[in-house]
Amino acid sequence: MELVSTRNSKKIVSFRNAVLDCIPGDGGLYVPSGEEDLRPWIMYMDETTKFQAIAGTLTAALLKEELSPVVSERIAASAFGPYSPELRQLDDHLFSLELFHGPTGCHKDFGLMWLSSALEHILTMEDRTAVVLAATAGVTGRSMAAAFSGKKRLKMILVFARGTLAGLDPKDLAWNGGNIWPVEVDGNLQEAQNLVRSVYSERDLVERYGLTLANTMNIGRLLPQVFFYMYAFTRIRKKVH
Repeated sequence: MELVSTRNSKKIVSFRNAVLDCIPGDGGLYVPSGEEDLRPWIMYMDETTKFQAIAGTLTAALLKEELSPVVSERIAASAFGPYSPELRQLDDHLFSLELFHGPTGCHKDFGLMWLSSALEHILTMEDRTAVVLAATAGVTGRSMAAAFSGKKRLKMILVFARGTLAGLDPKDLAWNGGNIWPVEVDGNLQEAQNLVRSVYSERDLVERYGLTLANTMNIGRLLPQVFFYMYAFTRIRKKVH
């Protein structure tokens, strides 16, 4: 998959570059340079195909130039394990895709789990480390911590307003041997976000510490949404026209 900046279509980067250094120097966002035809892959899936298998197959289809099928399957297996969305049929024509079946009950779990797994595998192959710095609060912070906990080549720094972050597992925290660093600041969420933005605006800091984002500015957070929509399609394709 080739990606380009929304402000410069001639700046083409790989998925690896976009996920590890997700803010182009021109201030744009990385998006796919073209469309991928996934029909040959999807049409062989049905209601018996497990979510983890769908994620592994589509990872291989989308990133075939960079990741082997074996690595793609390992990324999906490490990311999702026993977790899967669920599709509920409400009536003859209406279905509900439930995304609260992750480790924290937050719909963001699935995107964050895949992003952290993909980053960990890429960093392992390159024998390097990276740091994810994020301003957050409440359930999003818990979801981020759960997704990134235990990673050997990733550290996560969560910047949050005083009293707004709770529910973290103590064993995941840095002073207990984990890789999650919560940083409480005096101020509100907007001020925490401004602090993080100021860090990312310093290009030398981004390069020196291998900083990257875990929000939807990172293509690695958006790509997994393909998986759960295709999962829903496999469940309804034989039931509706």
